[in-house]
Amino acid sequence: METMRQVPNQFEEKDQFSDVALVVEGRKLYVSKTYLMIHSPVFARMFTGDFREKDLVDIELPGKKYDEVLQLLKQVYPGDSMDFINNEILAALLQLADEYDMQQVFYNCKEYMMKQIDHGSELLGLPFMSTDDILFYLGLVEQYKRLHPLRQKLVTKASGISAHDMEKSKYFTFVPATATRDALLQRLKMKETEPLRPISRKISIGFEKK
Repeated sequence: METMRQVPNQFEEKDQFSDVALVVEGRKLYVSKTYLMIHSPVFARMFTGDFREKDLVDIELPGKKYDEVLQLLKQVYPGDSMDFINNEILAALLQLADEYDMQQVFYNCKEYMMKQIDHGSELLGLPFMSTDDILFYLGLVEQYKRLHPLRQKLVTKASGISAHDMEKSKYFTFVPATATRDALLQRLKMKETEPLRPISRKISIGFEKK
């Protein structure tokens, strides 16, 4: 199981650049409005448009989880952001990146996914990615257009999974039917291009008794 890299939380305390706090699950994350506006058109509209949040110093984010928003901020602030991504946080990061239109977070997540996919292509194509991981990634790619460049590689990987194993995966229903169809269709095409094996027939020769 992947573990999240543990580092001090730079957003717990206010510094000279912090001019607003995001309040999530009753806890504050101190951030810079300018930095958020650079990375998110949604926050830019919030802080410059005719919204009540424009003049607030504490902004509530109802329905959000503290740890997930914290990881989102780590993706856009300076630092080794890629070190904080793993499969457990990936879906939440993408959902928040989509909601706040954070291109940098999408890029980081795509790079992380690409590394996992390419790692599973080594050693003559033997898959290091599990069936669950392949279908999980394929479901995410189908959900977000910004990840579509990864689609064909994942469809190809999924084509190596039997229909039986696909159906057993906990992510089988997470993948749209179009992606499942494309993977199974590619699997069928691969089978059709395989050379036919010669059919061996046993020929019994009988001898008449005199």
